[in-house]
Amino acid sequence: MAKFDSALDLHLLLVGGDGRPSGVPRHIRHLLRALSEQVKITVASEANQGGYQDLGSARHMVVPGLSSRLSLSHLVRGWRGLYRLLHSEHYNIVWLHARVPVLLGRLMLTVRLWRPEAETRVVVTYHGLPFGPGHKRLASNLSRLIEKCILSACPPLHLVFLSQSQIGMMERAVGANCLKRHRVHMLPNSSDIGLLPAPSARRAGQRHLVMTGRCGWQKNYPQALRFFAHLPSDFTLTLCGLGTQNEKFQAEATRILTPQALKRVRFEGPLIDVRPVLASADGYLLTSRYEGLPIGALEAFEAGLPIILNNFEGAEELASLHPMALCMTFDDLPRNAERTVDLIDQYIANRDKAEEKIRAAWKANWSYDQFATRARLLLTDILD
Repeated sequence: MAKFDSALDLHLLLVGGDGRPSGVPRHIRHLLRALSEQVKITVASEANQGGYQDLGSARHMVVPGLSSRLSLSHLVRGWRGLYRLLHSEHYNIVWLHARVPVLLGRLMLTVRLWRPEAETRVVVTYHGLPFGPGHKRLASNLSRLIEKCILSACPPLHLVFLSQSQIGMMERAVGANCLKRHRVHMLPNSSDIGLLPAPSARRAGQRHLVMTGRCGWQKNYPQALRFFAHLPSDFTLTLCGLGTQNEKFQAEATRILTPQALKRVRFEGPLIDVRPVLASADGYLLTSRYEGLPIGALEAFEAGLPIILNNFEGAEELASLHPMALCMTFDDLPRNAERTVDLIDQYIANRDKAEEKIRAAWKANWSYDQFATRARLLLTDILD
C-alpha cells in the first residue's frame, strides 16, 4: 500500500450478480466484513432479495442485468448498467465476482470501452470455472475458447481462484504463457454461521440428510432424489434453495420417487438462515456436477456434520480435510447408499466427539478468521 497516502482513502468496488442468497453474495459479505476497516467499499448487484443483507457501512448500488439469464435484452441491460457504474466515479480497486460482470467487464477492457486509470487495480474472482467436467459439452467448449481469447487480449488482471485445483484447470485450458500475463492469487471460501440453535426437528429413530443450493443443471437435485430412493425408509431429506419450492421441480420429484418416499422429503425453498436445518441434520449431501468451493458444504463442515459429495473437480481436495466425508461417483446408487448409511451410523453413534473433531478440522482450514487474514494479505498484495 506504499503508493497511497492512506488505505482508508481507497475506494473498493465489489461487483456481484443475482441479489438472492447464494455463494457469491456470501463471499462478498465476508470480504466486506474483513476489509471494511481498511478501505471504503461500494457493493453493486441486482436488487437485494436476501443475498445482500447487513452490508454495514458499505454503499449498495442496484444494477439490473447482472444476474445470469438466457436473454439478450437482459444482457444488454447488464452491459449498459455495468458501463455506467464503471464510469460513474473513481475506484482504486474494481473487483468483479459473478459470471456476467466478470465476462462483461473484461470484454469492455479488451475492446477499450473501459480504460481504468493507471493506479486502478482490476480483480476477478472465479467462483467456479465456466468449463470443465460436469458442464454441458458445447457450452464448456465455447466458454473455454472465450476465456482463452479474453485472457490473451485484455490488459493484465489480478485473477483470484478458490483452490489450487482451479488454478491447474485454468492453466491447462488457456496455457501457462497466457496465464502468466496476469497475477494469480488464491482465496478459498469460508463459512461463519456461528452457534447452531437447539435441534428441535431431530426425531428419534430417523436419520436426516440436508442439501442446499438452487435448482438447475449444476446442483443436480434429480440425482439426489434418485439416490435418496435407495436409502432405508427411516431416512428423511430436506432440499433447500431457490427453485426447490416450485411446482415444476416437485412434479419432477413425484416422477422419481414413490409416494411413500416423497412423504419423507421436505422442499424448503431459499432460506436466509440455514442453521435450524443444519442443527436437525445427521449429514450433508451434495450431488453437484461441478463446483468452485461450495460454501454450503463448508457450512455443514462448520456445523460438525459428515458430508457426502459427488466426485466433482475439487471434491477430493475438500473431502481430504474432513474427518467424516465420502467422495464418490453416483453411478452405483445401491452401493452409494450402503456407504452413506455406514457413515451416518458411525456419526450418530459417537455424535459429540465426531462433531468436535469435524469442527476442529473446519477451524483449521475454512474458518472466517482464516479467510479474513488471507483477504487482508491479498489486498496488500494487490495494492503493492
